[in-house]
This record gives sequence, C-alpha cells and structure tokens, in this order.
Amino acid sequence: MSKKIIAALMALVLLFAFAACGTKTNGDTTTTEADTELTEEITSEDISAVTDATEASSEDITEASSADATEASSADATEASAADTTKAADASESETESTTEAPKAPQTKAEIVAYFNNAVNGVKKDAKSATRNYSKIKLAGSMTLPSAINGVLKLLGGADEFVGGQLEKNSKGSETFTGSGIKDTYPVEGETYASKLTEADVKTATCTEKDGKYTITIVTVADGKSDSIKHGQGHAPKAFNVVLPGVVNDNIPGVASGIVGTATMNYPSSTAKIVVDAKTGKVLTANYDLYWTINFDKAGVIIPFVTSDSWTIKY
Repeated sequence: MSKKIIAALMALVLLFAFAACGTKTNGDTTTTEADTELTEEITSEDISAVTDATEASSEDITEASSADATEASSADATEASAADTTKAADASESETESTTEAPKAPQTKAEIVAYFNNAVNGVKKDAKSATRNYSKIKLAGSMTLPSAINGVLKLLGGADEFVGGQLEKNSKGSETFTGSGIKDTYPVEGETYASKLTEADVKTATCTEKDGKYTITIVTVADGKSDSIKHGQGHAPKAFNVVLPGVVNDNIPGVASGIVGTATMNYPSSTAKIVVDAKTGKVLTANYDLYWTINFDKAGVIIPFVTSDSWTIKY
C-alpha cells in the first residue's frame, strides 16, 4: 500500500490520540486558548504529512459447342465436380477457422473465477507495461468517532470533511510501471501472483462478450475484522492491494498506540472488473474498487474507506 496512504493514516491516528488525550486532561473546560493552540499544531503537522474473410473469385465458364453435346456434357460434369470440390474445401476451411477462433466464454462461477485468475496473473508474467491511470482514496461513508475527537475536528471544518480532504490529497494520477514495477504495484502488490481467488471467495461472478472482448466482473465475499490477516488470506486480500492491519500497527507510535489501541481491518465486498481480449486471453483494462474499514475499538473509532484503481495493460 502506498507510503503516502500509510502516512495519512498515521497522521489521523496521531490526531485522534492527541484529541482524546487533550480532552481527558481538560474535561472541565470548553474551547480555550490552549485547545486552539493544540488544534493549530495538529493541523499543521498532519496536513504537511499527507500532502506528501475469404472472397472466392468468379470463374468464366466457356460455352460448350452445341455440335459436340457429349463433350460439352462431359466438360460440364467436370466443371461441376471441380466446383463442388472447391465448395467442399472452402466449407472445410471455414469450419477449421471457426474452430480456431477464441475459446468459448466461461459460464459458471467456477469457470469465470478460474479464467479471471489466469488472465490477471498473466499481467505480471507477460505485460510490457501497466499504466495505473489513477488511484483514488476516499471515505466510503461517515466515520464513527468519540465526541471528543468530533469536537476537535469540528474546529477544522467537520470530521468527514477534514479527513475527506486529506484523503483526496493522497489520490494519484497516471503512472506507468514496467518490469519489477508491475509486480510491486499491480494487485497483489509485491507478490508474484495477481489473484488466488477460489469460488468460495467470490460472491458473484459475471462474464459478458461483445466485439471480441470479455468483460468479467468479480465481487468478493466480505471479510470480518482481523488484526493479523495477510496477503493471500481471507477473500479480498487474495486479489486486491489491501491495507494490512500489521502494517498500520507497526507504524503507530507507542504513545498513540496506548491511547487508540490496536487497529483491526475488515474488508466489505469489493469489486474487480477486467476487459479481456477473447482470442488471446490477455487483460486490456482492469478496475479495482477495494472497500476497507479501519477500527480502533479502544478509542471507539471506525473509518470506512474505498480505494479505486484503474489500469491499462500493454504487451
């Protein structure tokens, strides 16, 4: 996951921690000069941390002489036989071409999931370049925060508005990756595979065909809360660039960790949509919408996110 996103999360964690701590030590006061100074300090530090077909030819048939009916008849019969043979050959060739066209589209959920895996895994093996057209992160709903934290963030324009603005700054524009860069960034980042999904990991799977292309849409089964899930486990972590709880917890400073507690992650149903060339089975475009929620149960914090990545693949 992007270091900038981790930095943004850490800034938010620190903000929540300081807000909670500040409120506990000044529970009998309203907004004072000291509160204002704390807010200004947090605002400056956190905002600086996150800004970072084949045509047959016509034949001329020579008119046979009426004086030699037998010869004409024989010639006609020969011509007819040759024409029939040609037609049969053309028909056979046509049938052969038909059988060598794109394989039949996958139909069942199991077939679609297997096809999806093979296609996206081929990106890391065969692609010459993978362009991430954009990577956007935003809130996927309203946050749940303690009143103390809401009070501080209200001074910054409102909790959802403040956090949403910081996340928008961490969205990215177009970037092209080659070689090891594809492995490092295309889902699943840092792994040799792009999907290990099984039929049991998938809620729905559809495949439509148009203009020689398959459009495959996969929706994963939701994952429950965990503080230790890793790539290749659960459901979404098998095919998406998920934010792992271990990465978050490893980056929380000790003081803040004591206040907000251990982070857990859950991944609601997420969607991957790819467009594949039906003849070659190669992915042309891919769009991933990953839904993920970070929970700090000790501090009563629940923040739902969605990360949307769009890819164009070249071979």
